[in-house]
Amino acid sequence: MKNFLFLFLLFLPFNFIYSQDSRETRIYVPPITGIGSFDEKTYFYKQLSYEVVTQFHSIVRLKLSSDYTLQGRIEPFACLHDPFIACPLHPRETWSDTNEVSEFIFYLELIKSKTDEIVGGQYIIYTDIDDTIDGMIAVIVYNMLSGIPDIDLGDPAHNRWIFLGASVMWAPRIYENKNESVYWLNVAGGVEAEVHFLNWMSISAGLQFTQDWILISAETNEEYRDLIMEIPLALKFVIKPADYLLLQIYGGVSYNFSLMNITEPCPFSWFAGIQLGVKAGPGFITIDPRFTMDYFPSSLGSAAATQLEYHRYMIQIGLGYKFGFISKKTGQR
Repeated sequence: MKNFLFLFLLFLPFNFIYSQDSRETRIYVPPITGIGSFDEKTYFYKQLSYEVVTQFHSIVRLKLSSDYTLQGRIEPFACLHDPFIACPLHPRETWSDTNEVSEFIFYLELIKSKTDEIVGGQYIIYTDIDDTIDGMIAVIVYNMLSGIPDIDLGDPAHNRWIFLGASVMWAPRIYENKNESVYWLNVAGGVEAEVHFLNWMSISAGLQFTQDWILISAETNEEYRDLIMEIPLALKFVIKPADYLLLQIYGGVSYNFSLMNITEPCPFSWFAGIQLGVKAGPGFITIDPRFTMDYFPSSLGSAAATQLEYHRYMIQIGLGYKFGFISKKTGQR
């Protein structure tokens, strides 16, 4: 088992160099503030949202999930000498909404969502809402957003053709015969190679080493231990809910044989499981619960004092690490 742990740790430093990828900038458009009717504020809000999408950025509903905030407000437009009305470019606290206002200014600020730093501002002056306002809003939104680069994420860790992984497992086993026995303290280790031939499907092949421990009689201390090599082949359905998560639901067949010839395990077993990967470093830490059952009975070897057939039911919960290489092109995720 020390060799498997060494192999598991050896995989961790690999594959730190990745090709770069990007995503659209996420823009949050909050409700319009300032004066004006509900319909007027709704109009500006809808136009801003439309222009953000038209200019190939993403609209998000929460500031916390955004890169930038596009904040609009409506204020009266007035000369600076008016003691009662404040120009939004030079705000005053003496403004009163009882004054008659014939012209308005729509002021737009681009703000970094994480730091609340204002990185740009544009405005338009208008009297009434008409078709000309649409084009003016398009211009100022373009001026604000045209210089924003897409967010560089690096290439998502699950966007790979081939994955290699290693894991250690807690692997309890139930042996069903006339004297049923359970081997609770069993541990196993293995390696796996996986090919993502489709965006949503992959095929894997592995190599695992574990033990069988069959207790015949506790009174006479008759028991048999064997080292088993398993070669699992699996078909996996791949789900990628986020760049940092990789979920795989799988089933497959395992070929088994004894390395010590003490037992005669069933040559073929079927298994099913779920593997959850959480991004850590260049790859994923994996948690992998699995159930395995033999197709046919297993038996003790011919040299055993007692000849016995038994059925094996196996559970394993693996903890491992996997990383991928050979990046897919953008759009092949």
